[in-house]
Amino acid sequence: MRANLVERTVRGTVLVLEMNDPASRNALSRGMLAGLSEAIGHVDESVLGIVLTGGADCFSAGGDFRELKGTSEDLGYDEAVSAVVAAILASDRIVVAAIEGPCMGAAADIALACDYRIAGAGSFVQIPAVRLGILYNPAAVERIGRFYPRDTVRRLLLAGERFDDHEARRAGLFSRVVPKGESAGAARRDLERLDAGQAGAVRATKRLLAELEAGTADRAHWERRRAELLDSEQREAAIRQAHARHIDKPGTRR
Repeated sequence: MRANLVERTVRGTVLVLEMNDPASRNALSRGMLAGLSEAIGHVDESVLGIVLTGGADCFSAGGDFRELKGTSEDLGYDEAVSAVVAAILASDRIVVAAIEGPCMGAAADIALACDYRIAGAGSFVQIPAVRLGILYNPAAVERIGRFYPRDTVRRLLLAGERFDDHEARRAGLFSRVVPKGESAGAARRDLERLDAGQAGAVRATKRLLAELEAGTADRAHWERRRAELLDSEQREAAIRQAHARHIDKPGTRR
């Protein structure tokens, strides 16, 4: 197994994870899936956001057919994909998929679990499981059905429809479309706007959203956490900066 199937680059508070197997169009081998799970699940404290990319030409062609048998033995492969999804959903960092070119099958499942998706022009998303005679992982079907519009889910999973960049944007699968080749840069710029003083708020908000989606949020706990953040040094510093920008400037109306 290649040691660099997932390349890691830290830029300030942003971790960029690049799937790196261009010969297979970034097919999701078990080794690559394990690398993604580990990298997303074990992030340095200074990191506030994660960009998941496949590079300039192809996000991922999906499952690695070299490792699939077409039998119930493939359930183990599904578990490896589910582990990456679980790592994304459990992360208290912002995880953004930066998509160029194809985003197919299991790769689409992973991208759709991210907090949002930025796609380069010409990209597309497709889950063609039914065309391969496969009932896609029921847990993934449930999650996608919970997160995305009803008609979109049926077009994606029942018809195996290929959504081009603008149709995916209209259907809610892509969050934003940027010029070709610029998705990773756009994702980094989004995340680089955050600084260490915002870490507590970012992580609390991410956890709250995840618990609300799962139906497990404890309102009393989150009210206490909100009060803690309101009384934090980071909050006080942010308010001082806001005063300096908007109130304390000479000639500014109070």
